[in-house]
Amino acid sequence: MKKICFPDNKKFVFTIVDDTDDSFLENTKPIYDFLFEHGILITKTIWVYPPRDRESKGHSLQHQGYRSFILDIKNKGYEIALHNVGSGSYFRKEILKGLEEYKNLLGEYPNIHINHSYNADSIYGGFKRFSFPFSFLIKLLHPVYAQKYEGEIPGSPHFWGDIHKKLIKYSRNYETDQLNTIKFNPYMPYIDKSKEQYSNYWFSATFAPNQWMFNKIVTPRAVDNLEQEGGVCILYTHLGYYMKNGKIDQGFIEKIKYISQKNNGWFVPVSTVLDFLMENNAGNIVIPRIVKLKLELLYLFVRFKYRRILKIDDYTFKKSNEYSS
Repeated sequence: MKKICFPDNKKFVFTIVDDTDDSFLENTKPIYDFLFEHGILITKTIWVYPPRDRESKGHSLQHQGYRSFILDIKNKGYEIALHNVGSGSYFRKEILKGLEEYKNLLGEYPNIHINHSYNADSIYGGFKRFSFPFSFLIKLLHPVYAQKYEGEIPGSPHFWGDIHKKLIKYSRNYETDQLNTIKFNPYMPYIDKSKEQYSNYWFSATFAPNQWMFNKIVTPRAVDNLEQEGGVCILYTHLGYYMKNGKIDQGFIEKIKYISQKNNGWFVPVSTVLDFLMENNAGNIVIPRIVKLKLELLYLFVRFKYRRILKIDDYTFKKSNEYSS
């Protein structure tokens, strides 16, 4: 991996994509107040509409207090991204209406869209995230990921791929448990030719969906290594999980304080990082198929490791007292 010269003589990048699942005003605003106090600007995904399925919960832009909070953090420099227009399957007219509501409120369309796991309107979702033979194995071993994902299928009532291609610059795929995300995937942001018709650029993320995994992966040693390597961490998590009994997770507090004390860190939202990387790489990088297959294999191993061996991913976390409380 070639050395990256970041702006203002910064030596490394740390940022977060915050998945909006379980995000309410009461359990999210204190975390953003804490991040802002320590100079960490990140990317927060949102729903335009309240969840319409039973599996998900959280506030949306329809909640007045939460909407005011979102506008406040946007004004402070945080990036707002889309996590589908809502949780549950949406139809084309609803999606287009939701995107216009997003623009009318926030003044612009989203730059980043992250699929919500089980939405039929997801773009290249579920098993489609992978190439053959991994896509076949995913459908065989995890039938829930074999359901209909039709956001990019013309003629489907859930189709909005043409609008996604027009408006959304960056989408997320393959993940790693390395803190240095770009060491795992030095091609990002990249073009995936198999998904090019209805998407633009893709990026990878460090897989840390809850505070158990965050505290395991974001250690002082790992942060020091990220700094020494001149690396880029784009960490994916659900900050809506991180408060218990009105208090922010202590491990998260300690790790963020440790990171923020490094004056040579670049702590900016994800699109800012990806735009910079694209300029640095001269843009339009097509990821080779052999590299894709390698990333897919490594990502599937990470998922297996944290679900079946260590048992600290969201499947186990959501069954714990820490989540339910």
